[in-house]
Amino acid sequence: MLNLEPRTPKYVRVLNTLRQRIEDGTYKPGAALPSENQLAGEFDVSRPTVLKALAYLKQDGWIESKQGKANFVRGKPTARRTVPPHAHGALHLDEVAETELLAVAPVLADRRVASILAVPEGTPVYQRKRRTTADEGAVDLVTVWLPIEVAAGTDATKPEPIAGSLLDHIAQRKSVRGDYAVEWTSARRPTADEAQLLDIAGDEPVLAVTIAVHTASGDLVLAVDVVLPGNRHEIEDTYPLS
Repeated sequence: MLNLEPRTPKYVRVLNTLRQRIEDGTYKPGAALPSENQLAGEFDVSRPTVLKALAYLKQDGWIESKQGKANFVRGKPTARRTVPPHAHGALHLDEVAETELLAVAPVLADRRVASILAVPEGTPVYQRKRRTTADEGAVDLVTVWLPIEVAAGTDATKPEPIAGSLLDHIAQRKSVRGDYAVEWTSARRPTADEAQLLDIAGDEPVLAVTIAVHTASGDLVLAVDVVLPGNRHEIEDTYPLS
């Protein structure tokens, strides 16, 4: 099982703060960002942490660097990287013909779920579990975990499908908006329950993806476990190299 940190990675905090400053005009297009050492001091992090945040900002087109000079603001990109298909499917569309809602209930967070949601072990949380099938059989098993304070007052607590985006629904009902996600991926053998629900042998590999969705300030909105049978999936991605 994954050993997930119950806090927002430090580089994400730096990245989001810098991105917000560019969006609100604190750092205007063409302006130089503070030096890497200055940023490390401001955020009380190491220089490699700052470099990692800056690398993501460059990748997504927020800033550019010139050899031997500072990092310069380009402005808000016209388009940001889209959510990959496996994550999009996990956060959308309960209500499709091939999706079966398996469980909706409050449960006590075990050690792993508690660490992801940053709550004490044994804390009540809401669980929504569903399975998607296609002609070749079950193609995924998705479990969503929500803190009680996020789920309360939304349809996430009801044993019926939610049409469209769960995140949009939560934003409308609770004014809690997901801004970014941290994702962990591993390949492993399925648990006995997963093998039965996915109709695969116990020694067949699965791709296990855990996604933690945060607000812009770093608060946890929800977490998702996605289990994909290895023999029924091929993941493709497209991304810029500069």
